Amino acid sequence: MRAYKFLSAQNGLKSIKEKRIKQSRVADLNDPFELRAYDVTDPILRLTFQQTRKDVDKDKGLLCFSANWKNPVMWAHYSDKHEGLCLGFDIPEINEDPLDNAGLVEYVEQLLPCPAPADFDNMSEAEHQAFARKALFTKFKHWVYEQEIRVWGPSGEKEGELYFVPFGENLRLAEVIAGERFKKPKSEILDALGPPAVKVEIKKARASYDKFEMVEDEAWH
Repeated sequence: MRAYKFLSAQNGLKSIKEKRIKQSRVADLNDPFELRAYDVTDPILRLTFQQTRKDVDKDKGLLCFSANWKNPVMWAHYSDKHEGLCLGFDIPEINEDPLDNAGLVEYVEQLLPCPAPADFDNMSEAEHQAFARKALFTKFKHWVYEQEIRVWGPSGEKEGELYFVPFGENLRLAEVIAGERFKKPKSEILDALGPPAVKVEIKKARASYDKFEMVEDEAWH
């Protein structure tokens, strides 16, 4: 399936050239409700969730994508006000298996009800897995515009304080879309791609004339 990553021009070209993408950590994400989409009024549950966040942040990271490149708000928020790039990757199809590390984010209006601490011991293995998956793939409904696809995994290659995941069979760059206000020539994208450029579709976005979405600028050369 195709998944899209919005980046600034600098970071997008760097990612293309180095053939890798930055892996996010829970502590760096912009939503304080990450991994805590449950009602944790109970202080024991609250402490448990706080510790779980720390454990996940230490051992795992995630790649955050969007299912669509045409939303102008995504370009404004994550691609430097339409001056950046959007990279389209082919990733494995999502099967929504409770043990799958990838999934579509579910958006909800209210925090999810959480079992009482004493009830966790009576939950089946399948119920534990479903509970954990909800925590990993649930966000507040106001984030729905992101149409987020998440891929969790072990910590990637560390460089300084950052972690990276290399392009590969399960993360194949297939498309590069320049923002409407992208200021660099197309040749810089081609130079960053190198020989694999022939296998990657390159295009530019523009605002649609008849609806609130970005479309391909077929006049771009």
